[in-house]
Amino acid sequence: MYITKALKMNKQKVRASILAFAILLAILFIFSFVYTLVYGVESWGISNKTVWGIAIVNFVFWIGNSHAGTLISAIFFLLRQDWRKSIHRIAETITIISIVIAGLFPLIHLGRPWFFYWMLPLPNQTMHWSNFKSPLVWDVIAVLAYTLLSLLFWFLGIIPDYRYIKSKKIRVLISKFWAGSNYDWNDFRWTYNLLAGILTFVVVSVHSIVSFDFSVSILPLWHTTMLPIFFVVGAIYSGIALILFCTTLLSTIGSFSEEIPPISQEQLTKLLLAFSWILLYFYLVEIFFIFYSQNTFDRAVFDLRLTKYFLPFYGATITLTIFIPQFLWIRKFRRNKKTNFIVSLSVVLGMWLERYLLIIPVLSLDFVNKQMEIYTPTIIDFMLTFGSVGLFILLFYVIGKIIPLIPRFEN
Repeated sequence: MYITKALKMNKQKVRASILAFAILLAILFIFSFVYTLVYGVESWGISNKTVWGIAIVNFVFWIGNSHAGTLISAIFFLLRQDWRKSIHRIAETITIISIVIAGLFPLIHLGRPWFFYWMLPLPNQTMHWSNFKSPLVWDVIAVLAYTLLSLLFWFLGIIPDYRYIKSKKIRVLISKFWAGSNYDWNDFRWTYNLLAGILTFVVVSVHSIVSFDFSVSILPLWHTTMLPIFFVVGAIYSGIALILFCTTLLSTIGSFSEEIPPISQEQLTKLLLAFSWILLYFYLVEIFFIFYSQNTFDRAVFDLRLTKYFLPFYGATITLTIFIPQFLWIRKFRRNKKTNFIVSLSVVLGMWLERYLLIIPVLSLDFVNKQMEIYTPTIIDFMLTFGSVGLFILLFYVIGKIIPLIPRFEN
C-alpha cells in the first residue's frame, strides 16, 4: 500500500514538473512572439540570402505532425482497425494542436501579420486579388480546409461522450442536439464515415501542397517530383512517433495505463518501423539521383551537408530516424515502454533535424558567385522553437482536462 502511494506521489510530482516546465516554455513563446511583432523578423537569424529559417522549419515540422492523427483516426477507421479505438482521440487532439501551432509561424513570418487576410481572395476597392499561381496561396487554402475538416471530425467524435465533458455549458449545448436515439446514431455513423473518407484524401493533398512551396522553385534538391510524396511520408512518420511518445507518456505517468492497451502501442511501433524503411528508401533515391544526374548544383548542396557546418546534423538525422528505430524489430523492445519512449523521441528530434537540413543548406549557398552564408539562429529563434513545444504540452493538458482523451462510447 505504501509503495502504491509513493508511486502515485512520484507520478504527481513528475506531472507537476512537466506542467511547470511547459508553462515556462509557453511564456517564452508568447514573449518571443510579441517581441517579433514589435521589432519585426530582423530579430531572427534570417537575411536577404537565407530568407527562410527555423520558423519555416517549425512550420513544416508541426504541420507534418498533424497528419498521423488523421491517419490513425480516419484511415484506420475506414480499415476497421479496432486497436485505434483507445488512442484515436489522442491522435486527433495532437492534430488540432499541431495545426494551430504550425499556423502561427508563417503568420508571424509575414512581417505584418495583421494583413494576413490579403492572402484570401476577398473583394476590395483596389481590385487586387491573391496570386493563385503562388504556392503560398495554395498553402493558405489547403491548411484552412484541413483545419476546418479536422476540427469537425474531432468535435463529431466527442459528441457521444458529451456527458464526460467537464464544462457544463458545452454539455448543455450538445445535449440540445444529441439524445442518443437510433436516429442520432445513424446520422452520426453516416457523417463520421463521410468525414473520414474526405480526410483520407485531404491528409495526402495538404502536405503535398506544403511541399510545393519548395518543389515549384528552381533551387537544387527542391525542384523534384519526389518531394511531395517524400513530405507525406516524413509527415506521417514524425506524427506516428509523436503519438507513440504521448501515449507512452500518458500510460506511464498518467492515469491511462489500463485504458491504453499494449496492442495499440505495439501497432504504433510496427508502423514506426515500417515508415523508417520507407524513409530510408527516399534517402537512397535522393542520393542516387544526385550522382546519376551529374547535376553540379545538386551535388554542391549535398557536399555542403558533409561539411563541418552540417555534418553533425546529417549524421544525427540518419542515426535518429533510421538506425535507432531498428531496435523495434525485437518484440521485447516493442513492448517495453522505456524503449518506445526513447525511440519515439529520437524520431521526433530526427525529423525536425531532417526539415532543418532540407531548408537551410539550400538557402545558404549562392549559386551565382559560389559563396556560402552561414545561417545562425538568434535567441528569439530558439525561444520560438522550444516555446512551441511548451505550448503544445500546455494546450494538450488543458484540452485533456476538459474532454475525455479516451473515447468511452467505443470501449
